Amino acid sequence: MLQSLPWLAFASIASGVVSVGFVWFLWPYRDRLGGRFFVATIGCEALWALSYGVALFVFDPRLRYAFEVPIWLAINFIGVFFLAFALEYTGRSELLRSKAMGAVVGFQVLHTLVVVTNPIHGIAWTGYRIDPVFGLATVTYAHQPWLFVNAAGFVAMIGVASFLLAETVFSYGPLYRTQAAAIAISPIFPGLPFLLWLAEVGSAPPLNLTPLLFPIHLAFDMYAFFSRDMFDMVPAARRIADRAAIDTLGTPVAIVDAGGRLIDCNDEATRVLGLPAGAALGGQFSAYAPEIDPTASGETTARTVDGVERTYTVTTAPLETAGGTVVGNSVVLQDITAERRREQRLAVLNRVLRHNLRNDLNVVQGYLDLGVDRVDDPDVRDMLETAARTTAGVVELGEKARSIEDTMGTDAGGTTTLAIRPVLEDIRADLLVDTDAEIRIEVPADLSVRTDAAVLAVVFENLLENGVEHSSTSSQVSPDDGVEHTDADTPVVTVRAVDVDSGVCFEVADDGPGIPDHELEVLGATEETALEHGSGLGLWIVKWGVASLGGTVEFDTADDGTTVRVTLPAVGNDGDPAEPVDGTHPPTHGDNP
Repeated sequence: MLQSLPWLAFASIASGVVSVGFVWFLWPYRDRLGGRFFVATIGCEALWALSYGVALFVFDPRLRYAFEVPIWLAINFIGVFFLAFALEYTGRSELLRSKAMGAVVGFQVLHTLVVVTNPIHGIAWTGYRIDPVFGLATVTYAHQPWLFVNAAGFVAMIGVASFLLAETVFSYGPLYRTQAAAIAISPIFPGLPFLLWLAEVGSAPPLNLTPLLFPIHLAFDMYAFFSRDMFDMVPAARRIADRAAIDTLGTPVAIVDAGGRLIDCNDEATRVLGLPAGAALGGQFSAYAPEIDPTASGETTARTVDGVERTYTVTTAPLETAGGTVVGNSVVLQDITAERRREQRLAVLNRVLRHNLRNDLNVVQGYLDLGVDRVDDPDVRDMLETAARTTAGVVELGEKARSIEDTMGTDAGGTTTLAIRPVLEDIRADLLVDTDAEIRIEVPADLSVRTDAAVLAVVFENLLENGVEHSSTSSQVSPDDGVEHTDADTPVVTVRAVDVDSGVCFEVADDGPGIPDHELEVLGATEETALEHGSGLGLWIVKWGVASLGGTVEFDTADDGTTVRVTLPAVGNDGDPAEPVDGTHPPTHGDNP
């Protein structure tokens, strides 16, 4: 028979209605990561609350027992769905298809069948009877061990799911912290009264208050959903990205613990190191790569991969806890086989060009000079002179290539305090041996910077040489850059220090026709082509040299000449841009030679 409507039963039904409403709001998100399982979890809560609320009105023992089936069906599968949600939401979807998860589902199906057939065998409980409390059709029965096993599984699944969500809070900082924490905490509120009911603690043991606290649990879930973009910012994306970044890197990566054991590696590491699939983890890393020290970087190792000898450089990094304790090391193998082969080819070509070809061209140039002296025919003499100039240009290119190799092909020679004006005067003296150009130096005598002296000298040498060549008085084609120069008065090249906000800036200006556009365009290109190529190495030396000093170079070309502006945040010992040593900015004037 039905009794009057008590408020406890009404509260349980109301809790179920709220759960159904939340399911309705969540339904459009069922295809998001974790969405379907979260909807199913809230749906089980709705089934539990509604079934229990209605059951409290039913005093007929047979009909009352029928309500135990949906109640325990919901209890058994809330844990399953919440665990599945936590796995998918935190990026562990592969575990959903594991044998362990299949066993969990199988056990819960078995538990439900035991409850349904309990009147036959009494494995879950015995002595089932109506025992009204506060006018409600509550029941009393003796809990058998199987029931505790059933409940323990339910609690364990909720606990594991909450732990996975909590782990996200600590692993990913503030990005997913709020929504993951809210969802992880929410099961505590209905979980406590369920445990009290299971242990039969309280003045009215038959009364299960768990459904009454679902609204508090749902309040946390709703906060995560409505306020924290629960299904828009999913932790699974971060975890999957972290794993994919290693697995799809194409570079062998291995993780070794403090004891030297291999605890993780990607597929490429398995292939390169020849690890036994699925059996290497937990073994000593030295057993598979004895030549690699997981605590030392910079080593190289040769491995035969797919029948091909390959060379790898080893980079390691310590894995530290927040307290600074080293718990392991990451080992990354970078394939440098192609780089090493390219270095060998370049070394051979460089040796041939710089030594063999240069010596042969010197012989050719000598014979051309002899031929010019012994030939009377002016046309033949002109051809021989052109050939001699061209040969001299090729030899000069070789010398510039050697200059690049000597000054920028190795590690930096270190910084030193360098007075700029004496360097410029030495360069001017060398250039004036072969030209009648006027080279003006407008740099204070006390201007000094900390920089790489060799690289800076090469940069200024090529800048001044380029300025002289592009301002030459004779209309001819330079063998180095292939540019036709203009007829003018004595060419003037000026190098001056200018005032800038920081660092040191120099301008090198000439009064020639300007550097051709195609020369400057090549400097900004990523590669040279057959149709558009740099005819000389001077500008490349300037670009590379200034870049190695941490500076910038700008070209301003006009009809009346070219101005090259070199700004040097001169690299000091500490790696920071250095001001002039005397602490002053250089003036924009100076004395002429």
